[in-house]
Amino acid sequence: MPGNNKANKGKSIFSRRNLLVFVVCLAISTLFWLLLAFNGYYSTSITVPVEYINMPEQRMMIEKLPQEVEITISGSGYQLISYWLRPDNGSVLLDGRNIGTKPALKANNAFLTTFNGIDFFNRQHGDVKALNIQPDTIFFSFFNRGFRKVPIVLDAVLSFKKQYFLTDSIRLFPDSVMISGPSERMDSVFQIFTERLKLSDISTSGNFTLNILKPDSLLSYEPSLVDIKMEVDQYTEAVFAIPVRVEHLISTDSLDVFPEQVELTCLIALKDFNKVSASSFIIAADAFDLRDSKSNSMKLYVREAPSFVKNIRLKPETVDFIIRQK
Repeated sequence: MPGNNKANKGKSIFSRRNLLVFVVCLAISTLFWLLLAFNGYYSTSITVPVEYINMPEQRMMIEKLPQEVEITISGSGYQLISYWLRPDNGSVLLDGRNIGTKPALKANNAFLTTFNGIDFFNRQHGDVKALNIQPDTIFFSFFNRGFRKVPIVLDAVLSFKKQYFLTDSIRLFPDSVMISGPSERMDSVFQIFTERLKLSDISTSGNFTLNILKPDSLLSYEPSLVDIKMEVDQYTEAVFAIPVRVEHLISTDSLDVFPEQVELTCLIALKDFNKVSASSFIIAADAFDLRDSKSNSMKLYVREAPSFVKNIRLKPETVDFIIRQK
């Protein structure tokens, strides 16, 4: 029995030695095969990044140009292996001065051939040689770039509490937007609206920021936000007795109006109430109205009033008159 164990143990050691020899030989054979294979010449296709230069600044592309192209390169196995592992080590340069255009202004009206990218690649990477490039031509839409400054229009639906009003016009900052893009797409854009501002029961001033609406996605808008400033105050009613002035009267005539004073009613913001008096208004009857009129009364006009008063009403709105010839 002990003799059998020694025999089996010897066979096991012999088998392991044979396996080790076999593995070593296989590894050496594989290494030699790889060395021979890498010394051979091959071709393969890789995808590399694209860089564009000298693109016309006053013209624009609608589509995004390809950022990668596929090239076929040839070289020894040793040379190609780095490009297999890292294809982004290579690059292709395309020159915008080679852009061609078709006569018609329509989609895909421009093209850029890519064969010059092969020469660039070969100059930059002398270890391998580029044979082909795909696509051989890039088609895209190419337009003249236009610029236009257009006003911003506030889209607002506002309602106020009783006796509360705007004390000034709503101000927009900025009040206009610069749009740019294909000139042909800009011809119909004359104003830009904000998103809707809807407020009710307003009794205080406020500041808001709104997006502008972009009616054409192919155009660029700068800025895209607008600040809104709204001044609100409580108003009170004021009543004044204002003398009536007669305008454009022929110097040889005399005209008397009845009544000589009228009642003027208006709304004034509380903060401005002390700024207004009867002398702040001028009410006039215009003698020119009498030339073709057979009426015995004359219409009254508000010739002068503070810009911040609202809802001016006259009582009466007409006056009677008597013309006295000298």
